Amino acid sequence: MRNRDQKIGPLAAGMIVAGNMIGSGVFLLPASLGAIGSITIIGWVVVLAGCLLLGWVCSALAMLRPSGLGLTGYVHDALGRYLGFQSAFVYWISTWFGNVAIALAVTGYLGTFVPAMKVPAVLAGATIAIIWLMTIVNLSGAKLIARFEGVALVLGLAPILLVGAFGWVWFNPDIFAASWNVTGGSDTHAITASLGLIIWAFLGLESAAVVAAVVKRPERDVPLATAGGILLAGLTYIIACTALSGVMPAAEMAASTAPFADVAARIWGPVAASILAVCAMVKAAGTLAGWMLVGAETAEAAAQLGLFPRTLSKINRHGAPSRNLIVTAVLMSVVCLATLSGTLGEQFSMVVNMAVILNVLVYAYACLSLLRLSGGIASPAARMRAQAASVAGLGFAILIIALSELWMLGVAALVVGVTVPLYLLRRLPVGETVGQVEAKAEP
Repeated sequence: MRNRDQKIGPLAAGMIVAGNMIGSGVFLLPASLGAIGSITIIGWVVVLAGCLLLGWVCSALAMLRPSGLGLTGYVHDALGRYLGFQSAFVYWISTWFGNVAIALAVTGYLGTFVPAMKVPAVLAGATIAIIWLMTIVNLSGAKLIARFEGVALVLGLAPILLVGAFGWVWFNPDIFAASWNVTGGSDTHAITASLGLIIWAFLGLESAAVVAAVVKRPERDVPLATAGGILLAGLTYIIACTALSGVMPAAEMAASTAPFADVAARIWGPVAASILAVCAMVKAAGTLAGWMLVGAETAEAAAQLGLFPRTLSKINRHGAPSRNLIVTAVLMSVVCLATLSGTLGEQFSMVVNMAVILNVLVYAYACLSLLRLSGGIASPAARMRAQAASVAGLGFAILIIALSELWMLGVAALVVGVTVPLYLLRRLPVGETVGQVEAKAEP
């Protein structure tokens, strides 16, 4: 059990939300979006609005269940044990992939100074070392993670805001207009193509709801932390990435492996680019630490609900879910080795795509959960707001999933399908049949 001194307030929780979101995505996404064009500014606005909706849904769930066990706990309460188990399992797996992507960003920036990082085996070894280093940091408790995230957020934001601000001084409307849509297709196609990429930068919007167990007053602090974190991250993205689109042509942006560093080099020279790389590396490490806490808290909540093996559940003297952190680090190391590719970019894209579709699936379940639980809201006006947000958020989540590539949908379907036998095995006592267990199952 955690005491009050081990819990955090709205500012620290907001740092975890913003810190989890402003990670590797903001440093790498401009290059991916360069293949589409500066029209992606519309995609940024659409995704920001959609993510504020999803964040509102997560916050509303936290307020309805202030003593709940995070996002998957809300799904369990609203939609039953099986979907609670499925959402916990899917979300947990998504954190493996997402965390490996962030760890790869750390070693990728380290490669600016250590050329040996271009060798896949060396890259994998360094990435796994980073994973275990952040595991050790997490074992010291949520307060240390919040402080680390705060420092990393400042270091990460500083170069982005500087490049964004000075980028506007160098902003050329002709470059921005010429790069508007370089896909060769319609504007609608270009915008929809950008949504799936952009939402990677917003993963983590639910962090305050997921770690509600370590927040002092979740009914007040979770909504404040969620809205503040999403707005801070979203506006930072839009300002900085739009500035870059007016400094560097889309073709050059798409070919860049470090667009912020390249713009910094143009404005201030190569030394500035190196400083930015260091800041990016520290920021990505802070993001990794925060996301590992989110993943471990998800498994911890699932274990307390009886959805995951209770042997995974253990809170150490610092209030950290120690066993889940270690198990998660082992599984992340396995994912890192299993997805080893010829280049960092190939491996990064693979794990990012899987993290996005699995996360968004859980967001869809959260929307359905609020829709189901909204009947318990006494105020008719508040009930209608909750229901409207649930339906709108669900529509946004379905849109993102529908825009995913077929192979991603196939893998996601496989992950979801695996939850059926795992759930039945988990609930099947020795000597009983599946039919007997289902007959006794909770409605």
